[in-house]
Amino acid sequence: MKRSAIIIAIVVLTSTIFPQARRGAAEIADEGVRYYESGNLQLALDSLTKAIELSSKPKISKAAKRTALFAAASDEEQLRERITFHDPITALAYLNRGHVHFARANMDLAIADYSMSIKLKPSNANALSHRSTAYLVSRQLSKAIDDARKAIKIEPTYIRGHLSLAMAFLESNRIKDAWEALNKAVQIEPNNAEVHFRRGDLNRLSGYADQAIADYDAATKLDPELPSPYSGRGAIRFDQGRYEEAIEQFSLAIKLDPRSLQAFRLRGYAYFAAGRDAEAERDFAKVLSIAPHFREEIEAGKAGIIRRRSSLPK
Repeated sequence: MKRSAIIIAIVVLTSTIFPQARRGAAEIADEGVRYYESGNLQLALDSLTKAIELSSKPKISKAAKRTALFAAASDEEQLRERITFHDPITALAYLNRGHVHFARANMDLAIADYSMSIKLKPSNANALSHRSTAYLVSRQLSKAIDDARKAIKIEPTYIRGHLSLAMAFLESNRIKDAWEALNKAVQIEPNNAEVHFRRGDLNRLSGYADQAIADYDAATKLDPELPSPYSGRGAIRFDQGRYEEAIEQFSLAIKLDPRSLQAFRLRGYAYFAAGRDAEAERDFAKVLSIAPHFREEIEAGKAGIIRRRSSLPK
């Protein structure tokens, strides 16, 4: 196909995407975000998928077809790929749908959506940082580090980029590098609750429980509505065998963020360790209803708790 024909087709294509359709896509995308924030992940997924379809679907006019620009099917498919119109909201809709997949613990789909968002808007440090976290969870550590570094290169003072880099280094057993990345975040925003929470995580995973509690408490003081420090305190109390205190902390995290499968799963372990099996199974059922692939991990966690019980003095 000649270049002039492609240019004509682009003009015809973009002129047939009506402003009303764009407004509809934006409204549906906003609706999806509201569903996500309220914890209704399936409706969030449906809305954001619809918004992506509306904002990026090529619309080929009858006039274009009559000019035989798309006479050959192979030519049509190639041209569709080159001139598909993406509304400015498309990249954001992919990013938010990635968040939904992440909340459902489906890292492959989350990474795919974050990647599409980055493809449409390569300068988006936020999308790169979230993809870094998804890579981290799926144990693709070198990719997690690479994405975090790209995010920081785009926005050197972007806190989430430094925090993502710190946690990726930690999981790679590069403790010194993890502390350097985290200390950089502290320098940029010393009163950021998320920074204190992540420092608490780094202390907890390094075996410094008292320092971790101090950081989690500082994070809660700065932002009482941030759920993560409650889960962090719950994890420490669980490791200390203080299961009722752990349950209390995980319950507070769930109250603040009912989407958190991790908090439900960890509370389930605490219930199970405390001998409150019926309540544990309710939490595990909640997790499995959204992320059935967690079944093997949950069963392994329960088996570990049973072994721990049997090793205790009678």
